[in-house]
Amino acid sequence: MPPKRRPISVEWAKSLVGLSMKVPDYWWDGCKGYRLHDGVIDSYCPISQRWNLLLDTKEDDALYLMAYDAIYKYADYNSSTYNEFQLTQQPIRDGDDEIQTETKKYFRTEPEEWDEVVIEDGDTDTGGRPIEPLAWEGDEEFTVKITDEELASLRDIDGEIRFEKVFQWCLPRFGDDDDQTLFEFQAARMRNYMRKRVLESGFKPRYYKGDKVITGDHVARFYGACLCRMIHGGRSIEQIFSTREIMDAVPSIRESMTKACLEDLTTCLHYSDDWDPECGGDWDDIYDDPKVMAPPGTAKHRLKHGLLEDGYNKRWQAIVNFGKWITTDESRVGGWYHSCMTIGPEPKPIRTGATIHTVCITTGRLSTYKLFARVYGGQFDEDIPEINDYGKYKMISLYDLMLSPFKHKGHCVVMDSAYMSDAMCQVGREEWKINMVGTCQTNRTGAGSLGKATVAARGIKVGTHQSVMYQHKDKPITYAIWADNNYVKTLSNFHGPNLLRGGIQRKLRDPVTFRRNKDFTDVDCPEQQWVYCQTYHLIDKGNGAEAKYDLSTESHLHGWSPKLAARFFNMNLNNAYNIYKSLYNKYHPDRTPMLMRSCINDLTHSLLQQGSKIRTRGFGDAPSATKDITTTSSSLDGRKLRSDAVRQHFTSPTVHTGTPQTPVSVLGARALRYRKAASKLQKERQPGRNHISVPVAVKKNRATAYCKYHNCPGKNTGAKRKRAYRSKYVCEECSLEKGEDFWLCNSTKDVDGNLVVVDCHTAYHVEKKLYTAPSPVSTAESSIISELTE
Repeated sequence: MPPKRRPISVEWAKSLVGLSMKVPDYWWDGCKGYRLHDGVIDSYCPISQRWNLLLDTKEDDALYLMAYDAIYKYADYNSSTYNEFQLTQQPIRDGDDEIQTETKKYFRTEPEEWDEVVIEDGDTDTGGRPIEPLAWEGDEEFTVKITDEELASLRDIDGEIRFEKVFQWCLPRFGDDDDQTLFEFQAARMRNYMRKRVLESGFKPRYYKGDKVITGDHVARFYGACLCRMIHGGRSIEQIFSTREIMDAVPSIRESMTKACLEDLTTCLHYSDDWDPECGGDWDDIYDDPKVMAPPGTAKHRLKHGLLEDGYNKRWQAIVNFGKWITTDESRVGGWYHSCMTIGPEPKPIRTGATIHTVCITTGRLSTYKLFARVYGGQFDEDIPEINDYGKYKMISLYDLMLSPFKHKGHCVVMDSAYMSDAMCQVGREEWKINMVGTCQTNRTGAGSLGKATVAARGIKVGTHQSVMYQHKDKPITYAIWADNNYVKTLSNFHGPNLLRGGIQRKLRDPVTFRRNKDFTDVDCPEQQWVYCQTYHLIDKGNGAEAKYDLSTESHLHGWSPKLAARFFNMNLNNAYNIYKSLYNKYHPDRTPMLMRSCINDLTHSLLQQGSKIRTRGFGDAPSATKDITTTSSSLDGRKLRSDAVRQHFTSPTVHTGTPQTPVSVLGARALRYRKAASKLQKERQPGRNHISVPVAVKKNRATAYCKYHNCPGKNTGAKRKRAYRSKYVCEECSLEKGEDFWLCNSTKDVDGNLVVVDCHTAYHVEKKLYTAPSPVSTAESSIISELTE
């Protein structure tokens, strides 16, 4: 079972005593209504971790226990003392304001340790004491780290650098000597997993039977199919291999692999051998590939994709020379709460959802390049303490892991409020030797409550672009509030309380109409705010570039791992494009790199054609580009519809009035092609075969089609309505020429109680000079035909 949540900080909880409340009737069980009751927080109960509410009435002196979410929701924000209390969206728990390192413990600062720095209009742009950043000795920009041999491998036969080659160069390597590509590594895991399913679950592969096994080239083609599906809007496998609808079919995938192969690869996606053989069997005796799995201590939610995640991070950092500025970001992994990770049986590996934490380049030619990405499982992420233990504040441990390659060098890191606090600023500067700046939540710094009260006292409104700045009395930390579209709070350990005059352009709102002006206006802002605005939006730009090419996967069998693998593949697309543009502009300065969309198309073709062919024969013609839509059943393309298919062609109700019409049996393009091929083969075997009468299998063995010969004897029977006889025979060659079954009599008929031979087939072809006249041997038969015909 996961550990219990940390208790609420008693010191902070008692600081809320005296907070004014307005609680509605419906908060009490069994009560309805919206009338508000005034009250005050009287005390805190550390056992239940709730606060006691005392109402402002003489009739009711009882104490009501309130959870923090109710206190945060029903606090009286119109009270004159509201800003004196530190209300946060989530309660402050023990350890939230302290960081324990090997040498020292860092705490959240107290409000009395801060001084406000006021810079009046017309004064100098600086105030307080100056803070010098930690020295940086390397290059300002990140650059590509590549050897001459590697660069030569990225060129085509004409010497031009190709994106598809750069992309594969950026993919992770596995093995002791990094000699195993991602595709080969994943193919081995998928072979093991397919073997496991065959032995333990009775799985029957449709394609990988006999000597056929999953290879690295097959996995490359699978990724190419995922890219191709993304380009075509995420079509299903059934749609991709459609033979009837050109709008659904994807010819590139159909020519690359069979439907059975794609289904087997999708079903057996796997990235780690995270299981043991049944009944204690020996792994090497059962599986062809060695067992590879995440190291001991890995968090449960990373057992399947942890090796893949580590491989990408290692490779992305190995192919660049480090520069000065980096940016970190936290974003929620979409769809996590609806995955098998959170809706499965106990014990669940993740209780609070998951976020993906990234380190990104946001300056220079490699801007938006990802250096690190990790899926964090929340406060119960088991392997963070195994890597680094900074006490109860686990976000520090995660950040220590993320910034490990960048410590003690003077890097400048821009971060968001998920990581920033004044304790983090102290650790970053004193322990890690990193310059840090970023947004900060009010409860993460001692100056937060001071700034909140100052903004309220001065009546600073959003959109006025006024600034409030505080500096710690002893430590190199500056806290600033800037009234933009919202109150933006930033914290820095290498900026002094400096104000940039006209540092940022904004479209101001009209104070009367509240409409934005069309033109930009220069406004003042704190220096640390300017640094944040110059860099942080670029990490969102990179995320947006990746989102355009979000891979389509169709697997609901393995939880979240295939989706995360696709997410890392998407990140590599954007990284590879940044590397490609940097190399292309450097070595082909007179040419323009291809657009990312064109690069993705070329990469898709390259992956779909990698290695030897999977198909042993062609897929066949694509569906027709046009379609007759006069009826729902008029499309004759594709394979024949099964009689037990759920959706059949629509047929009109039978009409009982009027003369029944001869049903037309139109041959489809595919059926006609097959018949012509069969007829040609028969003629080669039987040279004299010419206009042969052949029977046709009809329903209930009843002839329903009328003879096509205009002098059919059926028209001379004396019936009121002249109609030809019904026939079950067609002319083989005439049917192929006309594209439909050509019915002609070639049987006996009952005429006045006597059976007579009716041979319209011969008569028709003699008339058309396709046959010679009947021989004298059949005179009797001919005379009967002649008499009836005439």
